[in-house]
Amino acid sequence: MTMPTAPPAFTAASPPKVVRWLRPVGATLAIVGTVVLGAITLVTMLTVMSHPATPWVGFVPGPDGTPTVVVQRSGATSVTQVQVRVSDTDRTVLWEIDRVPGSSWDGTVGLGDVPKGFMASHAMQGAAIPGGAVVVVTNGCYASYVSVPDGPLTPGVVTTDDEQVSLDEFYSSGGAFTPCGHAELRTQRSIAAGGLVLLSAGIGALIASIRRRAV
Repeated sequence: MTMPTAPPAFTAASPPKVVRWLRPVGATLAIVGTVVLGAITLVTMLTVMSHPATPWVGFVPGPDGTPTVVVQRSGATSVTQVQVRVSDTDRTVLWEIDRVPGSSWDGTVGLGDVPKGFMASHAMQGAAIPGGAVVVVTNGCYASYVSVPDGPLTPGVVTTDDEQVSLDEFYSSGGAFTPCGHAELRTQRSIAAGGLVLLSAGIGALIASIRRRAV
C-alpha cells in the first residue's frame, strides 16, 4: 500500500542581504540626522536670543599721562572704529577713527591719536577729550562702551567703568565681538547642513530597502 505523501512546504524567502543592511543603516542615519537638526535649531535659537559678546575696554595712562584706550587683544582684531561721544545721552561725536581693512592693531590708542592702520574720520574737537565722555569701540555691529575718567590714571593697572584691574588680568580674561550678521550663524548652518544630509541619506536608504523587499 502506498502511503500518501505530504505536499512540499514552502518557506518564505528571506530578504536579500542588501535589504537587511539598508534598513538599520537608514534608520540610524535618519535618527542621527533628526537629532542633529533638533539640537542645532535649539542652539541657534539660544544664540539669537542671547546678548552679543563684546570685549572688555578700559584706560591706562599714556607716556604723558593722558588716557589711552586699551581693548582686549581677542576683541581688537575685529574692531572697525573707535569713537568718542559727549555722553551716554548726547551722541555728538567728539573724535572718531576708522580701521583700514586688513590692517593689524595691538588694541591701544591714545585719545585724539590716529594709530597706524587707522584713518581719522572726525578730528578731535578741542584741546583734549573731557572727562565723562564715552568711548565707543565697535566691530560695525556691536560695541563696547567706557567713560573717560575725570582724574589721573594709575600706572600698571587698567581702569574700567567698574573697577581697576591688573594688565595681566585684563588681557587674560579674553573677549571678542560677536561676528556681524550671517557670520554669527556660519557654524550652525554648516552643522545643520550635515544633519540634513544624514537625514536625507537615511530616508533614501529606508525607501530603497522597502522597494527591494517588494521586488
